Amino acid sequence: MHPLLVHLPIGLMVLLALLEWMSRWPRFKQANAGVGVILLVTVPAAVLTALFGWMLSRGGGYDASLLDLHLYTGIATAAICLLGGLFYAVGMKKLYRLSVFTGLLALVVASHYGGSLTHGNGYLTQYLPQPFRGMFGGGSAAKSGVAGAGTVSFNPETTPAFQVAAKPVLDKYCVGCHGPEKSKGELRLDGPEQIAKGGTSGPAVVAGAVVQSLLAKRMHLPSTMDEHMPPDGKPQPTRDEVALLEWWISSGADAGKTVAALKPPQNITDLINKRFGKIEAAPKIALPSLDAIQPLVEKLSADLKIAIRPMSEKDSWLQCNASIAGATFGDEQLGLLAPLQNHIRRLDLGGTKVTDAGLAKVAGMSNLEQLHLEKTAVTDAGLAQLKGLGELEYLNLYGTVVGDAGLEHLKSMPALRRVFLWQTHVTGPAAAAFLEARTDKDQIKTWKDEIEALEAKIRGQQVTVDLGLAVSNTPPADCTVAVNTLCPVSCKPVNPAKTVVHEGKTVAFCCDDCKAQFQKDPKPFLARLAPAADSKVAVNTLCPVSCKPVNPSKTVVHEGKTVAFCCDDCKAQFQKDPKPFLARLAPPAASAKGTPINKTCPFSDKPVNPEKTVECGGKLIGFCCDDCKAKFEKDPTAALAKLGLTGAKP
Repeated sequence: MHPLLVHLPIGLMVLLALLEWMSRWPRFKQANAGVGVILLVTVPAAVLTALFGWMLSRGGGYDASLLDLHLYTGIATAAICLLGGLFYAVGMKKLYRLSVFTGLLALVVASHYGGSLTHGNGYLTQYLPQPFRGMFGGGSAAKSGVAGAGTVSFNPETTPAFQVAAKPVLDKYCVGCHGPEKSKGELRLDGPEQIAKGGTSGPAVVAGAVVQSLLAKRMHLPSTMDEHMPPDGKPQPTRDEVALLEWWISSGADAGKTVAALKPPQNITDLINKRFGKIEAAPKIALPSLDAIQPLVEKLSADLKIAIRPMSEKDSWLQCNASIAGATFGDEQLGLLAPLQNHIRRLDLGGTKVTDAGLAKVAGMSNLEQLHLEKTAVTDAGLAQLKGLGELEYLNLYGTVVGDAGLEHLKSMPALRRVFLWQTHVTGPAAAAFLEARTDKDQIKTWKDEIEALEAKIRGQQVTVDLGLAVSNTPPADCTVAVNTLCPVSCKPVNPAKTVVHEGKTVAFCCDDCKAQFQKDPKPFLARLAPAADSKVAVNTLCPVSCKPVNPSKTVVHEGKTVAFCCDDCKAQFQKDPKPFLARLAPPAASAKGTPINKTCPFSDKPVNPEKTVECGGKLIGFCCDDCKAKFEKDPTAALAKLGLTGAKP
């Protein structure tokens, strides 16, 4: 009630002082004739405001010294107002006028302390232009909370990322209610130590986990919710400001680490440049050229009997396949790759004798993007050594003894997107918790909402001209039942309400756009409406999505043919977009001389290189690279099963 009532007595007390001042002039001597009525409202309003203010102060969350100053000056203001009312009632007009102007002075002081409690000490100068802010002691833009208010020159090698990405945003939007003078929910956000302490709702920031950090989660809540921060009606952080804050959290929320130490991705670097002016780029370690390291590459390849090849002709990034060496490659051999550790982008250690001790050497490969550890002896403890691989996107742990504890070590790896855990000790709940921690559902929802809004704008700009359909003399046998269950345009499930009668048959679509496209020119889509010769018999034995054996009960009719799948998830994925999987439905024909029977590599699913082939069972099988070809020659079983050639022998 105090914030609701406080402005009423303030306005009335100012009005009383104005009227009494005007009445001193002969022209306005009757200006104070009605002050008695005003006093009847002002006095009780002032007393009630002071009472509710005292009650509010009992809730805590404010700087004690500043709160006491506001409380006592507020009570004094109410007391002076009450005395003024009594003086007026008994006819002591001089004392009444003295109390009016004395009360006005007390009101100014109390209001200033109240504003400092609510908006912070610098609220009067916060948004003044820089020259005036300095004149009145307002400090710099950064101190007043204006993030990115000007060009700030700093060195990413020495400037903490907190000062660049987090502090300006928190100062601008949060510290007013969660600072030293006022700390709602016992939460302060004015410094790293205070942020780490948290408030009554728990930790504000969980290092390395944006989706678990209340500070970020509440910024993404709908503004109509009470938990949304900053509250509705107050200035809201921009998307760029939120992105900077979330980058700092996802990078470990370390107050001491510099911008350069956290290696910001390009989009964050661009935001920092945009907000703080051109910054000094962090010096990059110049890698030796490919020509310079080629002799060492060839020597290690020959000595260790592994494949080390450049990823392109333009740079010196390397991909290393040690899986072909099998049990002859272990921790000692892995250590010999140390001179090339900064060059290695992809490392395949699958099936080798590498252990946790070897992972300590992998930890030094700071530019590593893909790592295969399938069928090795690595454990949960070993995975803890991989936390520093900030660019690792792909990790294969198939067939290892890694369990739930190992998965915990991977949660803080910022770039990790694909983790393979088949035949490990990881439980379902732990995998679900990992997925939950690594998925920013609020951000995904925000993007989906933006996509829907853009699609609505696109639909609003589209123009449809419907000339209708030619009238047929032959009435359709049954126009109420569509002949198809999948849209002939998008191959998605149909909406029964979106139909067109074509050549006496009802054709259904998924949406109005597909319906309009069909009406414009139906010819390209008619083949998809042709009934299957035998819709009960699937044309495939392997799922086109997962390449696993099919479940005969999981089928879809596509372009007149019954396609079977291994599970409902693969079926749904195919229905959503069948194009990537159609090539796998074509049966492998006997290959012409020199022509592989497959278009994609059975290991990587990348397009085959016609020069990378192996003859197997009278058929030519293609691969994308020498590594995949060597893997096939070592053990072709999985690849042959994927190609439907289980009985073939190389």
